[in-house]
Amino acid sequence: MKNITKFLIGTLAMLAPSAAAQDVVMALDPTLMTGWSGVAAAGEYAKQDFGTRLSRSSARRSSLAATPARPAASLAFRPDAAVRQQVHQRVLANIRKSNPQDAAYLKKVFESGAMRQKVSSYMRRYGMSIDNVADTTALYLATAWLATRADAGDPTPAQMRGLRAQVAGTWASMPQFGNATNAMKQEIAEANVIFATFAGEFAGRAARDPKLAAVVRRNTIANVRDSYQMDLSRLNLTSAGLR
Repeated sequence: MKNITKFLIGTLAMLAPSAAAQDVVMALDPTLMTGWSGVAAAGEYAKQDFGTRLSRSSARRSSLAATPARPAASLAFRPDAAVRQQVHQRVLANIRKSNPQDAAYLKKVFESGAMRQKVSSYMRRYGMSIDNVADTTALYLATAWLATRADAGDPTPAQMRGLRAQVAGTWASMPQFGNATNAMKQEIAEANVIFATFAGEFAGRAARDPKLAAVVRRNTIANVRDSYQMDLSRLNLTSAGLR
């Protein structure tokens, strides 16, 4: 399997090609783009108790795949280009406040469709879909976990299966998520795709440049904490998910 950072890095290759080290990690800077802030209007679904519920599943040390609270189909959605555009515009608005040039570059990436195509292709290697909230959440959390370790490698198929099952069970256990609309699920998934791409990009940079590793680790942990109310520094990625 292709290394995730090599597979996704092309989608951001045009971003700030000559930037200084401190600018290279701007997309992970909590002051610019922390978690769901201004990105996914439906993000409160994730923030309310996702991390707490996932942690409970870790404490039980059992896979949620065996007894899902809801069928997996409830986590899939019909993609709508208008919803995707709304999420993209929110991301660009956040970045534009501090760095208009980077926002302009990222706008081109979004418009090309390259990010979505590459992420979708990568996810299919794991039997996962870009149009599924659980799948995209698992991708983001796995990629972010690797970034906190300055690891430019891939999660193993077993790790992704375990994490996907854990995440699917967590989403399905949330009563408020049962009423989520198609658009709400897509907003969360679209944000996951963007953050996973950033995390993959900067995991590669951190692996190549130890000076960036601490910054990437700190900001990635902050992003995930804000998004999903969980601390990746306290968890390990295993074949049973994040434990």
